[in-house]
Amino acid sequence: MERSGGELAKRVGVAAVGIPITLVLGYMGGYWLAALVAVFAGVAAWEFCGMYRVHGVPSSAVVAGTLAVAYVLIAASTTPGSFAVWATILTLGVATVVMLRTPPELGPGQAVVTTIFGAAYTGVLLSYVVWLRAFDTAPGIRGAAIVFLPVAVTWLGDSAAYFTGKAIGRHKLAPVISPKKTWEGAIGGFVVTAGTALLYVELTRPLVGWTMSTAAILGLGAVVAVAGQLGDLVESRFKRDCGVKDSSKLLPGHGGALDRVDSLLFVMPTAYAYLRLVAA
Repeated sequence: MERSGGELAKRVGVAAVGIPITLVLGYMGGYWLAALVAVFAGVAAWEFCGMYRVHGVPSSAVVAGTLAVAYVLIAASTTPGSFAVWATILTLGVATVVMLRTPPELGPGQAVVTTIFGAAYTGVLLSYVVWLRAFDTAPGIRGAAIVFLPVAVTWLGDSAAYFTGKAIGRHKLAPVISPKKTWEGAIGGFVVTAGTALLYVELTRPLVGWTMSTAAILGLGAVVAVAGQLGDLVESRFKRDCGVKDSSKLLPGHGGALDRVDSLLFVMPTAYAYLRLVAA
């Protein structure tokens, strides 16, 4: 019990520091928010490659982390269309350097694939946070309310899935990948995510001026719920592949940066695409 209480205290302590910083930078938007996202993307990419290096797969955590940061900063400086051009050029250049500088006995091909994938998995996917916030480029509540919509409903849905699964979970969702996850928990998380999306939009409607119908809002909650659970399962697959419980011990009580954003890696592109199509 003492150990459990200590872990809870650590989690609360990290959240007490991290949440206000995230809210303030989300309010500011622009390069302020991009800096926070870039740090998380870089650290998460570094953790990803670190997991696989321990597992014996060659990769460069430093290169992956730097490239992930670059992806986010490019996203903050250009449009999604231009981003594709600059990111492609940068990726080809980095991949070529890694291939040429990795000794043959260390597996240049594996090094390139793991390094580049680690950077894109975190940096490119988290770049959608920047583009989602850019729905309203000015500092203020409106832009913050837009970008925090998928964040809030995902984290509440994750909590609902955890507690529902713990209380009534009986049927394993993906026993090989994540033995503790259950179908009951997944359904509970799905329902809460969809319902929370409706509540969130109604509460922030005076600030944002949402024009989505009730059906469209529930649809957003539904796709975010599915994307979040898939993102969580994908990261769990990577960790199980490497034989680790957490991506790192960076955040006391929370694991690593990758553990904190695993669901959002899939949620942010999904939410961005949905809002572009439905709310445009």
